[in-house]
Amino acid sequence: MPEKSTFIKLNRKILKWRWYHDPNTFRLFVHIILKANVTDRDFEKITVKRGQLVTSIAHLSEDLKISQKSVRTALSHLKSTGELTVRATSKYSVITVNKYDEYQKPSNIRTDNGQAVGKDGADEGQQYKNDKECKRMIKNDRGDALPPLGQFKNVILTQAELDELMQKYPLMYDKKLEHLSSYLEITGKQYKNHYAVLLSWLKDDKTAHREKVRTASYDIDELDKINPLDGF
Repeated sequence: MPEKSTFIKLNRKILKWRWYHDPNTFRLFVHIILKANVTDRDFEKITVKRGQLVTSIAHLSEDLKISQKSVRTALSHLKSTGELTVRATSKYSVITVNKYDEYQKPSNIRTDNGQAVGKDGADEGQQYKNDKECKRMIKNDRGDALPPLGQFKNVILTQAELDELMQKYPLMYDKKLEHLSSYLEITGKQYKNHYAVLLSWLKDDKTAHREKVRTASYDIDELDKINPLDGF
């Protein structure tokens, strides 16, 4: 089934917006509107509301191919003029588009068959895109694939792959699987083979653990600064 066509609205008044000629600030603002929730959704222990996005500086930097410093500067611009509110946690940031409903106010649009599509139709299409963006790997040609795994039902493995992960990494595989599920949900990343990703992450973790055991040297203050989503 082909992905539904979706869109956002962009008022021509934006041509007179103070950040229109600032490439990074303009791109970041449009990117956040494109990625923001269309309807309220639960994420971990919070509810991410309509017009909000769960992300991080590192992920925005990767998505837009600009430096993290440039992302911070652009966010500062948008916060200073009231377009965005940012609430940071130890794992991620929740960005709120303050006038999302004003920017994306629904209006009736005529389709090719003459039917009117208003708020419900637009919201349904945009939410379909948000929900499916991290789950495209469900569409695979492996008939032996298990139902989607993880908290967000977006990790695709065969039974043989899952069994092998359980056998090789019995104490680590489940946490890493959930980590991948959250990572896909937050970033919208796509991977051709989720088993290969998990195997690579688990091998790296096991190697890193061996190195830590060998050196027996830990800096707790430094470990506390590590963002578990960065580096993947």
